[in-house]
Amino acid sequence: MAGEAKNQNPVTIPLKRVTLYKHGIGHFERRGKFKGPGEIELLCGPEDIDDMLKSLLVLNVEGGGLAAVTYDSAKTLPTRLSEFGFDLRKCHGLLELIAQIKGSPVTIKVGTQKIEGRIAGLDEVEQAVGDNKIVEQQLLLYCGGAALKRYGFSTITEITLNDPHLASEIQQQLELLFQSIRKKDRKLLKVELTESVEREVVIAYSIPNPIWKTSYRMMVDDGGRVLLQGTAIVDNVQDEDWEEVQISLVSAAPVSFIQPLYDPVQPHRRKIQAQGHSSQGPFVAERGHNFNDGGFGGTEVASSTNSFELQLQERFKASKEADGMPVAAGLAGAASASWRRLGPLPNQSREAEAVNVFDAAQLQNVEVEVSESGELFEYQISLPVTIPRNSSALIPIVNELIEGERISLYNAQRNTRFPYAALRLKNTTGLTLESGPVTILETNTYAGEALLDVLKNDDTRILPFALDQSIAVVVRDNFERKPFWRVRAWQGFLYLDYKEETQKTYNLENLADKEKVVYVEHPVQSTLSLVSQEKPVEVTESFYRFRVPLKAKESHSLSVVEEGQNYQTVRLEDFDSPDMAAVKWLMDQNFVDKQFHAFLKQVIEKRTVIRLLLEQRKTMHEHVAELKAEQERARENVRTLGSSSDRYRTAIDETEDKIVAGIAKLNELTGQITELRKDYIKFIGQTLQSEILAEMAAT
Repeated sequence: MAGEAKNQNPVTIPLKRVTLYKHGIGHFERRGKFKGPGEIELLCGPEDIDDMLKSLLVLNVEGGGLAAVTYDSAKTLPTRLSEFGFDLRKCHGLLELIAQIKGSPVTIKVGTQKIEGRIAGLDEVEQAVGDNKIVEQQLLLYCGGAALKRYGFSTITEITLNDPHLASEIQQQLELLFQSIRKKDRKLLKVELTESVEREVVIAYSIPNPIWKTSYRMMVDDGGRVLLQGTAIVDNVQDEDWEEVQISLVSAAPVSFIQPLYDPVQPHRRKIQAQGHSSQGPFVAERGHNFNDGGFGGTEVASSTNSFELQLQERFKASKEADGMPVAAGLAGAASASWRRLGPLPNQSREAEAVNVFDAAQLQNVEVEVSESGELFEYQISLPVTIPRNSSALIPIVNELIEGERISLYNAQRNTRFPYAALRLKNTTGLTLESGPVTILETNTYAGEALLDVLKNDDTRILPFALDQSIAVVVRDNFERKPFWRVRAWQGFLYLDYKEETQKTYNLENLADKEKVVYVEHPVQSTLSLVSQEKPVEVTESFYRFRVPLKAKESHSLSVVEEGQNYQTVRLEDFDSPDMAAVKWLMDQNFVDKQFHAFLKQVIEKRTVIRLLLEQRKTMHEHVAELKAEQERARENVRTLGSSSDRYRTAIDETEDKIVAGIAKLNELTGQITELRKDYIKFIGQTLQSEILAEMAAT
């Protein structure tokens, strides 16, 4: 059918660079030459379209115009097709299409004759062909002069749509149907370039992609050298091959989010009164804390530059020089923003019948460029990489000798009987090593597996990989309460401070025929201070680490002593408290502050006066009660004897005088006690403290 717009082949530009991050986002860069006018097509999944719209960057490198970037509507295909006046999905051929566009102006060609008119319908006409009858489909055309004419489809060689709008709608429907077949449920974006000059175009965007992962191999030879070999695992889950692309792996997790930009949003708006608006004020982010100089309650940590550390560095230096490698060349400054290439290790000539895995691994050529800026650390693979769609690849990122020491790590919370065989590593690669699993090989043999956390350059980690049953450990606990060493007075209480000493002894026995180095992890407790003479070589968030060298068949005991504070209270306001014996005991102690001794003396004196008055009031109260009882018996006798009870009446009057005098005395004593108690409470409310000299503090 004529009148249809020319269908251009889809054009795209090649993928040149892929940058993967640790938070599920990949940054993709396309670059290539393009001559307009025309469109560059980009396809993405429906779950990627929001990120594509958020991050799409189009650059015409050599200048020039970009008309627009268009993309598919959020409407579904059935919805978009239903907006037309006809539906090509119902057309299985020309007859179904003609039936849907009745009234459309067309020009038909019959032989050499061109006839204009409007489509009026379709007719079926029987015609005799020899002895047979056939049914012919004929086009009913309304022509000029109010004439309706029939033309058999077998004689019509061309039908031209005279209405450009109708021809465009047919083209649009055909394009929609084609895209639904071509890209299935994928979304199409078109970058339109208007100039007819060939220019270099860059298109970049960030869309979801699986995170890149790392795995490591660490090989330890007989001389104690440690070779680190690391690979990155990269997944291509896109519906496109990555052919000869530059891959960068970034060790960071930038802030990222999804915002719905693809679906049209028409929010409900309220009518409100005109008013001013306030801006958001600034805020200060909280500061993170570094624990320098031990930082755990003043715990002293052994120097990190002690003899064993220096020996480790010297051994590493010697192994480097033996291999013909520069000891520190290229490592300093690796954390700067400039690029550095990690070249292949030099070849070594070695005559041996069997292949040495350690030596063979050193010969592997790993070319990676690295860059660090702020929190970002990037591995840039030097050589282009090809990864087919829906495939993954292992890409080498590091192959270097590093500082390391074979140790045993004991942690009673993990295993009470044996320590773990481990490697204590210092990252001397100049790289930031991402977290990942580590396979340990010792003398060409599988030794175990470990997990590596993110390891910055010059940082140190311990990697346990197996249980070390060549070292036996027995732990003994001891607890001792120390004498009172200080007394404090505060708001009516005495606080008698004493110390509690906890001792844990780690008995280590080396059952092997070679030297061992054991690191003992002892839990850090916020309520206890470390007071033992042996100091840890380092302190983690939860443990002190002590280093214990053991010769072959040697035993050693590590004693870790910690001290805590506790106290006993005496409530001075309780006059009947048995704790007053503690106050009297304190009177016999040798206080550093003599004022505290005077304070205790007055406490006892004031309490003694009040207690005497309390006893007098108690005695008087009992006496008044007896008088009232005698008076009640006398009154009972008067009621019984009547007029002959004058003697009892006299006794009642005398007793009443005594009762009145007793009650007056009780009131007087109560008043004295109240005033003395107020003065006493005020006196004991003061704040004092004094240490007790040890030679007289034993209880």
